[in-house]
Amino acid sequence: MFKKLVLWACFVLILSLTGNVSAQLLARYKLDETSGSIAIDTSGKGNDGIIDGTPVWIDGALQFDGSLSVTLPASTMGLRSDTGSVVFWMNMTELTGGINTIWWGGDNTTGGGMGPENEMHIHIESTVANIWQGGELCFRVMHGPLVHLHSDPEKGDASVPGNVPVNPILMNDGQWHHVACTWGDADGNVNLYLDGNLLQQAAYTTPSYPLTNMYLGRMADSGRTYTGLLDDVQIYGGALSEEEIQIIIAGSEVLSLAAALPEPANQTIEVPRDTTLSWLAGDRADTHNVYFGTVFEDVNQASITNWQDALVRQGYEDTTYILPEPLEFGKTYYWRIDEVNAPPEAGIIKGSVWSFTTVNFVVVDDFEDYNDYSPDIIYETWLDGWESEANGSTVGYADAPAAEQDIIHGGSQSMPFLYDNNMKYSETERALNGSARDWTTNGVTDLSLWFRGNPPYVGGFVEEPVGTYTLTGAGTDIWAESDEFHFAFKEASGASGIIAKVESLDNTDPFAKAGVMIRDTLDADSRYVGVFITPENGVRFQYRNAAGAVTERLFTEGITAPQWVKLERTAGGLIRSYYSADGTTWTRFDLMQVGMEMPVHAGLAVTSHNAELACEAKFSNVSFPGTTVAEQWTDQDVGMLSNNPEPMYVALNGTAVYHDNPEAALIETWTQWTIALQAFAEKGVDLANVDTIAIGFGDKNNLQAGGSGAMFFDDIRLYRPEPGLEPEPVP
Repeated sequence: MFKKLVLWACFVLILSLTGNVSAQLLARYKLDETSGSIAIDTSGKGNDGIIDGTPVWIDGALQFDGSLSVTLPASTMGLRSDTGSVVFWMNMTELTGGINTIWWGGDNTTGGGMGPENEMHIHIESTVANIWQGGELCFRVMHGPLVHLHSDPEKGDASVPGNVPVNPILMNDGQWHHVACTWGDADGNVNLYLDGNLLQQAAYTTPSYPLTNMYLGRMADSGRTYTGLLDDVQIYGGALSEEEIQIIIAGSEVLSLAAALPEPANQTIEVPRDTTLSWLAGDRADTHNVYFGTVFEDVNQASITNWQDALVRQGYEDTTYILPEPLEFGKTYYWRIDEVNAPPEAGIIKGSVWSFTTVNFVVVDDFEDYNDYSPDIIYETWLDGWESEANGSTVGYADAPAAEQDIIHGGSQSMPFLYDNNMKYSETERALNGSARDWTTNGVTDLSLWFRGNPPYVGGFVEEPVGTYTLTGAGTDIWAESDEFHFAFKEASGASGIIAKVESLDNTDPFAKAGVMIRDTLDADSRYVGVFITPENGVRFQYRNAAGAVTERLFTEGITAPQWVKLERTAGGLIRSYYSADGTTWTRFDLMQVGMEMPVHAGLAVTSHNAELACEAKFSNVSFPGTTVAEQWTDQDVGMLSNNPEPMYVALNGTAVYHDNPEAALIETWTQWTIALQAFAEKGVDLANVDTIAIGFGDKNNLQAGGSGAMFFDDIRLYRPEPGLEPEPVP
């Protein structure tokens, strides 16, 4: 710590002070335990972390060696995506290619890549030696619009070849640096600080959700790890200012006297009517005064001498308050917690006014209560066509978890649904019981459900004329931790090789790829090696050394189709990769070692790098020299789901209403389908006695040859009219 204090001698006058900051300290890890496997939270909040690996401490700091990490208790910490701060001291000792993750937080257990995960992370970014070695500090926020702050804001994204930094800050310099990242400040910004100075700032808006998973030293379940020292990691439930960060750097005791981390979170919508209020107490709070009401001014102005009909509890000792009765539908409520402080900060600290809006619907099924134990497995409630030859539906997954936990509209689960309408219909049905059968209460007028499908299948592989192969495919890319592409292959055993000439490639994107590949499995995150031609970014040799690991690459600019490409793999896994303009004189990339299990899959690959477009590539002179391969080609999409359009319906008591879009199954984003209950009533359904609800595809009364696909369903609800738009009562 002495070296760090020397860096900040200019703050010596602050060192003896107590800093009262606006954000609540949630956890502080000094990382100086010297033994054991617990990273002790010294904030007093009880958020100890678990050290995964064999810890080594050096001069009062924890050494991360690329395999060690710390799992933090995010689910109890309460950090959210709308506002927060993470600050720490770091001294990086080794820089590897790609992303070197120091801190990661997200709302799921997957991710660690460039996908649509709800996550944020602080990392040191570098690329392979033939571009640049930057060791650049980055703060990346991924949920909705991407926010990526760099220590060199003029550089842009490091993943773009040739994008050399204008003014790189080399973070792997063997020196201690203080890093602070804040989001959701008073001006709506996300901020990146280095050694107390603001490096870059960007506008930031995102839905509020808890960061329920959090790590030091690694990115979720990926191999993007950190090598170096970390010290004094502090996590706050709000955005610190630059002045507050400097107080922290100077080593002052940091206090937050106001209540923080409201649940429901501020401005949350669709809050259950039986919600409970909870908050994190201020650092000196002895008791709490609770204010609650439907008028902002009353809650804001109320006090213990002027209740304004808003003071509901005075001198309350708990930090959880159960409301005495259910709240109204679709109404906005305001609440405030004043902290009554114990000495030496005796007095009342007025809190902020928070708000939330209650639901305006009744839940039919939000798919949150299912688990993997009978009788609560999702397919034991939503019955499918498992034992019916005429019903081609399958609900849930055979392997746990049975419900979908990544592709969700709300909450943490949705219902996966496979349909196969080859002379079949596909339907899943659940029974309703008790009061759930009466759909005439609570003023409900509409049935709503959310669905998500997949794009149409566009992959193709034909040989015409003989010796010329046309491969068609879409997909986001062959890159990062998982791939999306179309693959035509033959199984091969032992030493393997493939040669092909890429005659042409559609320019669906500058990074569209076509070439040869040897792949361990057909999983999206499989180990593989490949040599690919791109329309505008040269020839690329790519490889993934472990399932789910980051793709690495070497490349040469200025190479376009037509171009020959070649791969050779020994039985021991040594890889030779080449490209050639004439098929005679070859240029070889560096040797690599990539392990695989037999048999491997050797063949041709194409990705459009644009999920909205199909890319066509033509190949000729394809051969498998010195390789024992299957006689027949096989082709399929890898890492992509695709659907055939089939009419979709919802049925109550066996009576169906169809979606007005016959290609609804091809919609790739979560889409709400709202059906007036009157539409069922007009078909004779007794809304006071709804025995069953079903979701299906096709026509069970007129079976035809049809297609197949995969769907996801979530949040089935009965809605009331919007507040102020209630229908006039019937005389």
